[in-house]
Amino acid sequence: MTHKPLKLLARSAEDMDVLSAHIQDAVLQIGDMTFLDNQRRIVMLMNRYCWEQPESKHLRVRSALQIGGILTAQRRNIRTDQSDGILSLLALRFEADDAPAGTVSIIFSGGGEIRLAVEACEAILEDITEPWPATRRPAHDANA
Repeated sequence: MTHKPLKLLARSAEDMDVLSAHIQDAVLQIGDMTFLDNQRRIVMLMNRYCWEQPESKHLRVRSALQIGGILTAQRRNIRTDQSDGILSLLALRFEADDAPAGTVSIIFSGGGEIRLAVEACEAILEDITEPWPATRRPAHDANA
């Protein structure tokens, strides 16, 4: 089975849940996250675990996540002064406040979070390299 690169578009909370499932356990360096103020967009380059592959096939792939239409951004428990710091992405959520506007939450392990007030739900996830073997499948302690 060959890897088919993902290219997903999220325009609703349900779409964002699908994107979230595909980027769970992605890892990135803080320096691979950029706010493009003039475009009101954030771009994050990450090493995404390929959850869509069979359990026996452990792969990671370099992916880009873009979220647009940003009005304001807040971060919590993320040190942006350490560009080589590693973040592990847990989830991506969209909550409509005053449709179509709402809030996108990017949740990282260790209590890190980025909250984006957005004009509308608009996110794109795209694989940008060929996948490579991962050492193992990410696992979570169900009691944590």
